[in-house]
Amino acid sequence: MRSLALHAAMVALGYTLTGCAAKQPTTAAEYESVAEEHLRLGSYTQAAESYRSLLDEHPFSEHSEQAELKVGVAQYMDGTCPEASATLTDFQRRHPTSGYLPLVGYLLGQCAEKQMQPSDRDQSASQNAHAYYQALIQQHPSSPYAALARQRLAHARETLATHELDVADYYERQNNVRAAEIRLLDLVNRFPDTEVAGKALYQLGQLYEGPGATEKAQLAYAAVGYHYPEHLEARDAERRLEGLTAAGPLPSGDPLVLLRSETGRTRTIAIAQAPRASGESARRSGPGPGGGGLGLPSGAGPFGRSQNPYGQGRY
Repeated sequence: MRSLALHAAMVALGYTLTGCAAKQPTTAAEYESVAEEHLRLGSYTQAAESYRSLLDEHPFSEHSEQAELKVGVAQYMDGTCPEASATLTDFQRRHPTSGYLPLVGYLLGQCAEKQMQPSDRDQSASQNAHAYYQALIQQHPSSPYAALARQRLAHARETLATHELDVADYYERQNNVRAAEIRLLDLVNRFPDTEVAGKALYQLGQLYEGPGATEKAQLAYAAVGYHYPEHLEARDAERRLEGLTAAGPLPSGDPLVLLRSETGRTRTIAIAQAPRASGESARRSGPGPGGGGLGLPSGAGPFGRSQNPYGQGRY
C-alpha cells in the first residue's frame, strides 16, 4: 500500500528521475531538486529538511510557497500527522489567497481522519475531519478536492453518528430513558444522511413502546420506512407499526417531521466547522499556480489518483 501511495505521489508531483546533485546545493532550484529526489525515494524526513533549507537560504524565491507546502506534504507522507497538520495550518495562515488551499484543506482532513478513533472512543479527530472536509466543500465547492472531501465526509459522519448511538445505548442501559430519547432524536437531526439514523429511529420506536407512548412509536417506525426503506430494520419496523394499529391511523405527512414536532426536537444541530479562511481564498476553488496545482491532472486526487491514496478500505 505504501508503494502505491509513493507511486501516486511521484506522478502527481511530477518528480524527475535525475539523481541528487553531487555538490552542496546553493540556489533555490538546486535545493528543490534535492528535496524532490528525497521525496521520490521516500526519504520524507530528508525531503522536509531540504525544503526547510531552501526556505532558510532563499525565503523570497519563486520556489518558497511550494516549498512551504511540500514540507507539510512530506510530513503527511511520512505519517507524522500532528506535525503535518501544524505545517499545513501555518500555510493557510501565511497564504490566505493561495491556489493550493483546496489541497491543503483536503490533507488536513486526511490527517485528522487517519487519527480517528473507533466510535466508542474520543471523537475529537472525527470532529476535526468533519470540520475540515465541510469547510473545504463550502469554500471551494468546484475543486476536485471537494469531490474527494464529500466521499470522506460521509465516513466521518457515520462514525460520529455511531458514537451518538453508543451514548444513547449507554443511557438506556442506565434506565435514563429521557436522555436516551434526546440523544437519538438529536442524532437523527444532525446525521439524517447516515445509515445509523435509520437504526436510531427504530430504537426510538422501541423506546416509546416501553412507556406506552404509542403515537410517537408509530411515527418513529413509520419514519424508518419513509426515509430509510432499504434499511435492515425497515421491514421489522413495518411489522411493529402494523401491531400498533389499535392506536388509530397515522396523520398525513412526513412522519419524521411530525415526530420532531411532537417531541419538540425540531432544531437541526450543526457541528462546529473549521475556521473559515480569510480574504479571497474563501471564494477561490481553482487549482494551484500553473493551472494544475502540484502538477495534478484535472479531476485527480492530491496524489494523482481519483481516490484516497491509501484506498477507501483503509478507514
